Amino acid sequence: MSKEKQVKDLPLYRKLLLFSFFITLMIVISTAGFTFIYQTKQLESQITDRAKGLASLWSTTINSFDVQLAIDSQDKENQYVRKLSNQVSMLNDKNSKYLGGYIIDRNKSDGNQLTFTAISKNYKAFGVENFYKYNPGNEFLRAFNTSVKENKLTSTKVYQDEVGEWITAFHPIINSKGEVIALFAVDVDATIIDSYQEEIAFYLIFSFVIVSIIVYFTLRWGLKKSLEPVQEIISGINAVSAGNFNVKLQITDQPDMEELSDKFNHMTEKLSILFERLSDTSKQLGSVPTSPSSLHRIEEAIGEMDNIIAKTKIQKELQRAEKMNAIGQLAASVAHEIRNPMTVVRGFLQIFLSKDHLSSEEIMYLRLMIDELNRAELIINDYLSLAKPDLDHIEKVDGAELANKVMDLMNTFALMKQNITLKSDLESGIVLKGNNNEMKQVLINIVKNGIEAMRNGGTLSLKIYKQDEYGVFEVTDTGIGMSPEELSRLGTAFYSLKEKGTGMGLMVCYQIVDKMKGQIDVISEKDKGTTFRVFIPLWDE
Repeated sequence: MSKEKQVKDLPLYRKLLLFSFFITLMIVISTAGFTFIYQTKQLESQITDRAKGLASLWSTTINSFDVQLAIDSQDKENQYVRKLSNQVSMLNDKNSKYLGGYIIDRNKSDGNQLTFTAISKNYKAFGVENFYKYNPGNEFLRAFNTSVKENKLTSTKVYQDEVGEWITAFHPIINSKGEVIALFAVDVDATIIDSYQEEIAFYLIFSFVIVSIIVYFTLRWGLKKSLEPVQEIISGINAVSAGNFNVKLQITDQPDMEELSDKFNHMTEKLSILFERLSDTSKQLGSVPTSPSSLHRIEEAIGEMDNIIAKTKIQKELQRAEKMNAIGQLAASVAHEIRNPMTVVRGFLQIFLSKDHLSSEEIMYLRLMIDELNRAELIINDYLSLAKPDLDHIEKVDGAELANKVMDLMNTFALMKQNITLKSDLESGIVLKGNNNEMKQVLINIVKNGIEAMRNGGTLSLKIYKQDEYGVFEVTDTGIGMSPEELSRLGTAFYSLKEKGTGMGLMVCYQIVDKMKGQIDVISEKDKGTTFRVFIPLWDE
């Protein structure tokens, strides 16, 4: 198992502890590192300042005339050389053993080689004496050249040569003419910086260990105390998952967690009520589980909800089928009883209409009565279609050809309305399985309803295309549309949005399509329009 996977699998408490401790360690280490660097820089700066101060102070005791005579003599035993050597040796005697001084001739020989004209006696331990030839490094030479050229006090950074690590300060020695003839140098042994670094590193490491131990146990205690409510919530969730909705959280010492506790308790109360109602619904549907407590488990409850939804759908379909059957039987009996008397009445009205002595007002009344009888006959035909649709004869139906005939037929009806345009987009080669006449009746009814819904004019389009194993007639209008409530009641007997409608037309359409093993989907938005999609099975050879 990889380390990343191991970290991911850790509990929340350990993750927080590990992360917090790691951040704290980074802060402590960074602070210690900055402190170490800062203290080292400070010590180096202090040593450099001390070397500069001593070089500036002791250079005033050096006589430039003696220095010039010593340089000119080039003799170790010269009295001026010995005098100067004794003077610079006093620097070491009166100050720290880490200090040393010497006088350097400003002139170089053999390239960058320098000559120590007089040097402190403590350098003899390193094999260095008066008129010693010294090959300086870059750092030493940089500070030396700057002091000579600019006639000012300079110093080096920490550098290393063959005898040790040093910081050196240079002060010019000037003759009576104002010329730099030599430099007085003060060396400080830089190894004291290493000793100081070792000492401060020891204290920092010791402090780091102590602080890390204190931080670890403090974080451990603090996180455990802070996460106690979280653990309680997790325990509550586990109890709810196991079906115990009576669990109550009691968190009072943390305001934010207290609010979460109240929300959790409210949730368990609602879940308890929900599952009690679920149990009661299961009893009413006759599907009580063998174990009384099984519905208190989330998984079983979800499965039972699916069963209830499925059974509810079945019941709605049964109720709809029973309603259709009852309406069909009623329609058949009523239609046969009133059709013959209506035919007789219409016949006599047509005879009266053929008389010549009738006034225009009487003719208008007779025609109005005949029109109403015709409308009543159309309603009766809808009832008869509902009672017994002509679906015994199943045949191949060319979808595009059928749609063209319907659009041609309804074009005259659309012209009678104002500003209504019919459009079609028909995919050829779609062969449907159904009854041509009944399918035509469905399309005519839907297109007619769409035209009547566009009271102020608009556009109605008819498309046909394939979708999965169905051919789809899509009728879209730009009419008044329907609200979600109106949409839910669509296809119900005696429900219509038209003033003189009965709702039987769409109900017959739904029944015809359903018996052809298809379906009708409706999408509508108030004042935007409606789209009917009629799915009819494709012909399968």
